[in-house]
Amino acid sequence: MRSLRLTVVTIMACLLSASAFASGFAIPEQGAKASGMAAAFVATADDPSAIFYNPAGLAQQREMAVYAGATFINFSNEFVGDPNSPVTADAEGKYDRHTFIPPNAYFILPIGNNLTVGIGTYAAWGLRTDWADPWAGRYISRDADLRTLSVNPTIAWQTSDGRFALGGGVEYRRARVFLNANRLSLNPFTGRVADVANTRLASDYGDDIGFNAGILWKPSDRFRVGASYRTDMDIELEGDADITQILTGTPLDAIVATQLPPDQPISTTLPFPAVAAVGVAFSPNEDWDIEFDINHTTWSRFEALDVAFETTPAASFSRPQNWDDTTAFRVGVNHNATDMWDVRFGAVYDNNPQPVEAVSPLLPDSDRIGVTVGTGLHKGPFVLDWSVMVLHFKDRSTEGRNPEGFNGVYQTDAVLWMANLGYRF
Repeated sequence: MRSLRLTVVTIMACLLSASAFASGFAIPEQGAKASGMAAAFVATADDPSAIFYNPAGLAQQREMAVYAGATFINFSNEFVGDPNSPVTADAEGKYDRHTFIPPNAYFILPIGNNLTVGIGTYAAWGLRTDWADPWAGRYISRDADLRTLSVNPTIAWQTSDGRFALGGGVEYRRARVFLNANRLSLNPFTGRVADVANTRLASDYGDDIGFNAGILWKPSDRFRVGASYRTDMDIELEGDADITQILTGTPLDAIVATQLPPDQPISTTLPFPAVAAVGVAFSPNEDWDIEFDINHTTWSRFEALDVAFETTPAASFSRPQNWDDTTAFRVGVNHNATDMWDVRFGAVYDNNPQPVEAVSPLLPDSDRIGVTVGTGLHKGPFVLDWSVMVLHFKDRSTEGRNPEGFNGVYQTDAVLWMANLGYRF
């Protein structure tokens, strides 16, 4: 059954392109204070999450501190089929409800008057798309999962007057991917379409090492300018394709059994993009801080996907992807309401890099607009920050151009809750 083998190849291609290379799978919410300001934090960077946002910001922090928390992400996604499509005219679908929880934790230690060292761990890439049964697009994707974890030791230095600082660190990143999908086939013995096989693709963890760096300049007490850069990475993945037959109870089962490709090892490389950010912050008085950031992500380095099948090399392939670089615009505000309480809010507009031909159940990505609110409580050595983001994705149509013929419109929204607890020694 040559079509089944081609479906396995197509699933693998879609999985890797969707899982690692879309704005929807980048998670810049790696600290609750920063997230309350819509992650417009490059020029502020005044808590230990500066390790992620701008390592130069560590130098201005002169107390040993720990800061840890997580982001709780809930997606809602609906699919409405194209009424003019013979495949999806009556199709509808929704995500199964689940919460995706990337953690973060930071520790910083000042040394002398000018140096600060620190280490952070976070999961800045990853997400899950899990469609609830019954689902018409199960032959493309039922469940996809990308998981990453980074460890980032960092050092920062500032001038004696505190006006200028430099920082940088080494990032060790691990990643793995999963996908589950079914194969459908017309059963000539019943005249109906039937599920005939399930394909589970799972990689082991792969890893790579990169670096991040940043600068922070304070030309006056009211203005701050920051910039940061995180390098791209190439993570080599090895794993297995497990293919299980689904019996129909008809003579079709014998035909499928002879033509299913075997379980086998697979391998590929995920080229994660680089991220650059520039921010300008202004404090009109001692109670208000306003920051505007621009983030640029080099999705365009993902030009093609190469996947190797070990047992059946003829199934190996190289597929063009041709993603575009993207730019996100962020604005955030922090207001010192009292000696103990801060109030925060922000907004973000983020472009997506995905060409319309790639819009599918694996990744129905689109441009998105988000708003955030949050608070911070400071009591003695303790800090408690929390924030919430409401993220609206513009409706995304396949415009009749989906390669599998699964055409329609995706409607996506997300709510992200962030919380961090800190302690300064």
